[in-house]
Amino acid sequence: MEPKRIVIIGAVASGTKTAAKARREDPYTKITLITEEAEISYASCGTPYFISNIINDSRSLIVREPDYFRKMLNVDVLTEHRAESIDPKTKTVEIRNLKTNQSLTLTYDRLVLAVGASSNIPEFKGVQYGHIFTLHNIPSAIQIKSLIRQKRIKNALIVGGGFIALEMAESLITYGINTSLLIRRDQILSDFDKDIALLVQNYIKTKGVQILEEDEVREFKADADGNVVTVITKKQTIPAEFVLLATSIRPNVQLAKKAGIEIGQTGAIHVNEKLETNISDIYAVGDCVETTHLLTGKPVWIPLATTSNKHGRVAGINITGGNDTFPGIMGTFVVKVFDWTVAKTGLSEKEAIKNGFETETIIVPSNDKAHYYPGSKRIVIMLIAEKRSGLLLGAEIIGDGVVDKRIDVVASALAGRATVEQLSKYDLSYAPPYSSPMDPVITAANVLRNKLDGKTYSISPIETKEKLDRKDDFILLDVRTKPEHDRGRIEGCLHIPLNELRSKMNQLDKSKEIVTYCGVGLRASNAHRILKNAGFEYTKFMEGSMAAWPYKIER
Repeated sequence: MEPKRIVIIGAVASGTKTAAKARREDPYTKITLITEEAEISYASCGTPYFISNIINDSRSLIVREPDYFRKMLNVDVLTEHRAESIDPKTKTVEIRNLKTNQSLTLTYDRLVLAVGASSNIPEFKGVQYGHIFTLHNIPSAIQIKSLIRQKRIKNALIVGGGFIALEMAESLITYGINTSLLIRRDQILSDFDKDIALLVQNYIKTKGVQILEEDEVREFKADADGNVVTVITKKQTIPAEFVLLATSIRPNVQLAKKAGIEIGQTGAIHVNEKLETNISDIYAVGDCVETTHLLTGKPVWIPLATTSNKHGRVAGINITGGNDTFPGIMGTFVVKVFDWTVAKTGLSEKEAIKNGFETETIIVPSNDKAHYYPGSKRIVIMLIAEKRSGLLLGAEIIGDGVVDKRIDVVASALAGRATVEQLSKYDLSYAPPYSSPMDPVITAANVLRNKLDGKTYSISPIETKEKLDRKDDFILLDVRTKPEHDRGRIEGCLHIPLNELRSKMNQLDKSKEIVTYCGVGLRASNAHRILKNAGFEYTKFMEGSMAAWPYKIER
């Protein structure tokens, strides 16, 4: 019997994973891998760290060489070849050798599209000038690093406020380059709730990054050599000898469209749980594919390396006659931002509301280790839940402490459809160097349980600021010690230390709303309960208090 013929278009993560798994499943199938690039398997996520010299050699980012697939896995690898069309009726793919311009026809029994995504380059005037980059692969990273090492860049502009933008801001600051982020909205990290995004935003400002909010590029200006020197925006003119366009990416679906493959409502290729497209024997994997969000049941396009690798494994099994499924994602991710870790899983509050959930949230700062243990650091957790059922919907966690293991705990809880109450009783490990007896995730869950059960009432820092800006008639009560209050406070507050509150509460007007705050929220919550028990009906505590306050403080 003649071996099956599998053709995989695309490489990097999902394509090479598909090829490797298919070979392990079937040692006899003929597998051909086609890619436009010279390298087939590399870690594009590591390119910002190569630019900043955390990783010295770009070759370290190569996961597997083409010869590994040829010699070890018996995969026919065609680098620098482009697939130009697919004919599902004849089961053929027309490809072109990009070095010789020769064309070739390949026949397949099973076809896998692993064509990924590309930078979405806005049509700004002058965008073709030199020293305007996108960062999408190793050659582009080498170009950027080479330019930086010439030491001619004094000012850099990054257009965008997502992961690549933040990672590259750190890289550029490392070289002493004046670095600005230009964002269309009033916050970076558009997938995050504003409460958390603004804390990250304030932090990177302390590292020397200038944030240009609610602004847009209008035009790039070049010098006599054709290299960018100035950026004209909606609001201002900015000097910049280097520009990184980190605005967005889009799935590569042109080849699929031409072949009649269904494109989903997100704009990416639609597949079923087996990663099959609407056309028999054609599969699609990785960043070109939409998937199902496990909390909403709706299609989403969230391109992540973790998803691409899982897709490759599932597809590799199925195209060789197996039966595996990919149920969907939570959209879990983590990113290093200078000395902070920033992570998210599930739905943000705004995403949950958009999807029809009635939400309850909490913001809780904690120490990542026992507070007395050397090296204990601060993290801030925001949990999102469905109000009526207490079903956990998501989390956003940031800080310079250990964040990644906490986001993974919540991601696991989401996968098990856990409630906030169930999360609060998880059996998590403890020793002083690693956590506290009540892990920060459990503490946050307990605080949210109190809120869901109607035992406490809280308000976010952003809502508090909005009340102050509207000049609402309420009392903002600082219950910290006098030295803490004197070091920095929110303008317009009244100060009564917590240990004096019972004796001085007669100074407060019971008819007014009272919002208490402290350093991290614990004393504010205690003050709120004291007032509530004393008959103050309109009282709340400010979540996260000063640790989560992203605005100016009075000194």
